[in-house]
Amino acid sequence: MSDVVVDSNVIAKWILPEADSAQAQRLLAETAAQGRRIIALDLAYPEVASAIWKQHRQKTISSAEADSFIAALVIAPLEDVPAAGLLKAAFSIAARYDRSIYDALFVALVQQRGLTGVTADEPLYRAVVSDFPNVMLLRDWK
Repeated sequence: MSDVVVDSNVIAKWILPEADSAQAQRLLAETAAQGRRIIALDLAYPEVASAIWKQHRQKTISSAEADSFIAALVIAPLEDVPAAGLLKAAFSIAARYDRSIYDALFVALVQQRGLTGVTADEPLYRAVVSDFPNVMLLRDWK
């Protein structure tokens, strides 16, 4: 089995109680148990922290919960990859599929590494899967 690339949506589901959080936790546990690496863009940290901030701002989580979630994010078992080296490929993907640069960076990383990429972003998945079959939805993780 090979390593797995995850996007910020999947990481957020490890940290925050959301739909499909159990599935994200299973992906994390199974991948770690098999000695495989979980790879993400370095941008995942501020993106997930922003999701935590949003829930705190909306008062759906307390300050103590937010602090706990940030602490969990910091120690998440991720190998992070700098986004800068993927910008050219990501821009091309973003333009071709009308996706954000953030989403296209994830696809570019999956393509560069030749690994399975797991996302919880269904519009992204639908937009790119025909040309990037290594991208899969979290809910389809078996």
